Order: sequence, then C-alpha cells, then structure tokens
Amino acid sequence: MPKLGIIIGAVVAGVVIIGGVITAVVVNNNNSKTGDTSQTEIKDSSKKAALNDPDGVYKLFSDPSVTKYPQAHALFGNGQTLTFEYDGSKTDNDKYATLSYQLFYIQDNGDVIPMGGGNVEGKGSGVFTLSDKVFNSSAKERNGFLELQGTYNTSVDDNYKITGSNVKLGMYAISFDVSE
Repeated sequence: MPKLGIIIGAVVAGVVIIGGVITAVVVNNNNSKTGDTSQTEIKDSSKKAALNDPDGVYKLFSDPSVTKYPQAHALFGNGQTLTFEYDGSKTDNDKYATLSYQLFYIQDNGDVIPMGGGNVEGKGSGVFTLSDKVFNSSAKERNGFLELQGTYNTSVDDNYKITGSNVKLGMYAISFDVSE
C-alpha cells in the first residue's frame, strides 16, 4: 500500500508540473509583437467579453495581398507603431492608392463600438505604418478590431465629386492602450 501512495503522489506532481508548463506556454503565446502574421481569433484580454456579432461583421481575415501585419492583440493607441506590408494587387497596383483603417472595441456586454479611423502612412504598395494616440476612451485595455481598406482609381468629376474604388484588405484583432 505505501508504494501505491508514492505512485499517486508522483502522478499528481507530474500533472502539476505539466499544468505549469502549459500555462507558461499559453502566457508566452499571447505576447504582442509587431510584424508577426499569426492573427487568428479573439482569445485573451484583461477585459474579457463575449463578442455579439451574429452577422459576422467582425470576422478576422487578411487578404493574401497583405503579406505582413501585426500579431493578434498588438497594442494600439498610445503611440505604438503597427506595420503592414501590402503588395498593391487588390488596388490595381495604383501608385496613388491609400490604405485607411477603422477602429472598433468590444464593450463588457459584447457589443462592438466604432471609434473612427484615418489613413495609414504611405501610398501604392510596400511597407505601411500606423501610429496614433487614443484619448479619453472606454476602450482602455480592451480587445477590438482594426479594419484595413484600400482606396484606388480616385478622380474628381466635372461637378467636383470625388470618385474611386474601395476594397477591404483585412480585419485584425488588436487591444487598446489609451493615452492619459
């Protein structure tokens, strides 16, 4: 009978050690690094909320023309720089094409709130950077989304109306770091 107690104790100790290793791997796997291409799904946040998105509007994706983008949950909003590489193919290789972004965050009840957006630095194709500050927002330490779009073939008609074409290039999971 004493041997059985030793065996049970060894098994329990082994489970505890394995459990600790698994926890360490999960924690290390959630570190944000700009330039990693591992956007998958909303998994972790200091302010967790189940996403209310019955129509799939905020489904994560990245067009193959975006060859580099921030890792899932990269911090945005306190001057951090996010980097994208875009090959130009979805905007007809228009050298004047612009990339723009739209921001959204997830509230405690799971609803998604739009926050505005802007243009990403650069034109045409190549490396694009985005660095901005977010002030006075309830988005602090929350998960959210950055939608990337391309605008191309722009012109002004005789009535001074601006025309052009837009294409969605990706929906990426980010987390917000609000400037204070």
